[in-house]
Amino acid sequence: MNSLFRIAAAQISSLAPPILATLRAQEGTTTQPDGTVIPHYVDILLRIMVQAASSADLTQVAGLNQSTDTRVVYLPAELKGIDRAHQFGGDLLVFEGSEWLVTGQPETWGGGQWSKLLVTRQRPSACPP
Repeated sequence: MNSLFRIAAAQISSLAPPILATLRAQEGTTTQPDGTVIPHYVDILLRIMVQAASSADLTQVAGLNQSTDTRVVYLPAELKGIDRAHQFGGDLLVFEGSEWLVTGQPETWGGGQWSKLLVTRQRPSACPP
């Protein structure tokens, strides 16, 4: 299945070439004495394909302010969006000079070998892409 995605990615890359991004995967938190929660991340460099989010993609993130800057990202990994009930998520991607929060994972393929993610711009990044 992974080779099928490589073939598709090769065809698509002529229209929308992959870019380098840094995945800042949350690997836990520390609670300070004042109650402030500090997230801890591990940085992983990878190639992603970025597209504008369609209206159908935006419909899946009900309650999200529609004026936010949202993109669809395809990457060769499985990530999860924010899930406060299960206390995981908070992964970030750094590209286009900004940090983007993973707000959803509407699709995965190949047993988690590829993912379609919805990401929302958080702020300009201090980290290089």
